[in-house]
Amino acid sequence: MMWPIAILIGLIVFGSVYWLKPSPRDTRLAALRLDAIKRHLQVRQFTFTPESAKNGVRDAVTGTSYTLMDGSKREKPVLLWRVVGQAGWESDGLPEGLAWHDRGSEADAKLLTALLPDLQDDILLLEVFSNRVTLMTTEHKTA
Repeated sequence: MMWPIAILIGLIVFGSVYWLKPSPRDTRLAALRLDAIKRHLQVRQFTFTPESAKNGVRDAVTGTSYTLMDGSKREKPVLLWRVVGQAGWESDGLPEGLAWHDRGSEADAKLLTALLPDLQDDILLLEVFSNRVTLMTTEHKTA
């Protein structure tokens, strides 16, 4: 009678530890985020709430954002442009699936369109300020 109880306790302990073990995707994303931190990017969980009445973008965007800061610029940050990975009213010059939240220039749209094929993931949010750039992607399996 003692052996089945010992085996059951062993399975309970092993199952609990195995259940708490991170998945391969979580392990890979943790390594990616640690590498980004080592390269002096700010990594954080972030929720962006769009102004729906202004541009037609409806859903809040939640994900991991990677921010590259320009430490040489100490002035108050000024938003240059912002792109969201949702349907919106203003999408002039942008690829399908992206919309302007805060409008940029045609040159910004051309630059973004040229650089997007190099990105292996879908954009949820891209913000460009005078002193920083913030990128939030979907972090698919290929990330």
